[in-house]
Amino acid sequence: MESQTTAQKFEFDYYIALGDSMSIDLYPATDAKNIDGCHNDNLGAASLLLVNDDFLFPEFKGKDLSTLNNRLSFANLAFDGATTSDLLQELDALRQFSEKRCFVTLTVGGNDLLACLRLKAVYGSVPVSEVESIFDRLVQVVRAIETILPQSHLVINSIYDPTDGTGRFTESNLFDGQLPVELLVYLNYLIEKFAQNSAGTKEGGLSISFCNIYKHFLGHGMSSTDGSFWYWRPHPIEPGYLGASEIRRLWWQVVQAIA
Repeated sequence: MESQTTAQKFEFDYYIALGDSMSIDLYPATDAKNIDGCHNDNLGAASLLLVNDDFLFPEFKGKDLSTLNNRLSFANLAFDGATTSDLLQELDALRQFSEKRCFVTLTVGGNDLLACLRLKAVYGSVPVSEVESIFDRLVQVVRAIETILPQSHLVINSIYDPTDGTGRFTESNLFDGQLPVELLVYLNYLIEKFAQNSAGTKEGGLSISFCNIYKHFLGHGMSSTDGSFWYWRPHPIEPGYLGASEIRRLWWQVVQAIA
């Protein structure tokens, strides 16, 4: 009886993580591997949302999906380097969940922007139309999820900026020169506008929430001076374990709002 009551707080069959390395375990787990007493490889944002690490994040003890619903199943379909084009090709993997009610987080678009940098190297600039094409593909992904998983809730996310608006990786040789941050700002604007216009619950259909990861992460990248660096220093386009937890923090706020 107790487990049934718990499950009713979060009435989903599956939690599905879709997208790129903002949702995977690799970089956060690598970031935390030298912390004494830490023996957990499941430290990505999606994994922490499912089951908190009480040693690293006592603030979130008991604040995870497994506590809300101990019958919830989990599928992390995110992968390193994923782009909007990749997701459009991989969406058939969702059909196995089509009869289920799923809670879905989507992180994608950052790798598309990185691919655009090759155009800048060749042509000296990146056309705005390239950013709009990324956005168009993201919308196609959302529409496909709406069709395949109509009983579900989708969390759409903006894309963080490790340079904190400067366009420069001051502590890394990852990229030379000035990055076109204005393109990231524009893409995030399009994503936020679309998500907010789509937010809420459609009768008998997909419901949507928006998390502004971009805004939440500002000041915790290259400009951070107080130790609150949320990225993985060897490759600071990836989240560290603190960054993964902060993404989880935003997702947990969504969960609290709908549970």
